[in-house]
Amino acid sequence: MSISIPPIMSPGMLNPISQVTAGNNAASQTGDGAQKAGTDFAKFLSDALGQVNALQVNADNASTQLATGQIQDVSTAMVALEKANLSLSLTVQVRDKVLDAYHQIMTMQM
Repeated sequence: MSISIPPIMSPGMLNPISQVTAGNNAASQTGDGAQKAGTDFAKFLSDALGQVNALQVNADNASTQLATGQIQDVSTAMVALEKANLSLSLTVQVRDKVLDAYHQIMTMQM
């Protein structure tokens, strides 16, 4: 499984900003937008952790195949291991930043 990076859109491809009217603002008044954003974020987080897990499994399989002689190319196994290492490292760093932000919010005085 490879990680793909979407291309950067040119400024000509951006959608124009539309004027906010009372009809467009109805979702934010009822609170449905926050709930939808929460489920979207949960799905995004779940998908991201699934990709990290898939990279870890792929690296484990590659190292097992290298040890048993099923693959002869060491670079294939090393690339899989490095992808898994980088993804896990990024995940841990993001987790640490989120926990740090949570602790800062909890220590704020109101």
